Amino acid sequence: MRRTGFLSLSLSLAALPALVVAPAGTAAGDDALTVTAPATGSVHRAGASVFVTWRNTTGQELDMWLVHGGDGRVIRLAAKLSGASEGETATVLPTVVNGDGYTIELAARAGGARGYSGSFAVAPQVRAAR
Repeated sequence: MRRTGFLSLSLSLAALPALVVAPAGTAAGDDALTVTAPATGSVHRAGASVFVTWRNTTGQELDMWLVHGGDGRVIRLAAKLSGASEGETATVLPTVVNGDGYTIELAARAGGARGYSGSFAVAPQVRAAR
């Protein structure tokens, strides 16, 4: 399993101008690319790992994005994920606005195929006690 993530909020905020913001497309995605986890209705904490699994019949490498409702792509979580027929990875959710309506988008690098997870919520990051 591959693990991805961001170093810090300041790094992710500094990278925002360089990110490409695009519409999320349809929630259904393509039959050639299916995101099987995270599950619809699940809740994941900012700063914690979320496991993503998928089926990919395109044979193409994939990019993984965090998408929020009508806002579209928030941030790229991983690039050049395997083009194998099935895959999984763990990624760290960056600090984002808490709430519902987040999905994971997987997009074929050569274009065309996209797949989306079910809609999930992001909960506040757990802070260590002092």
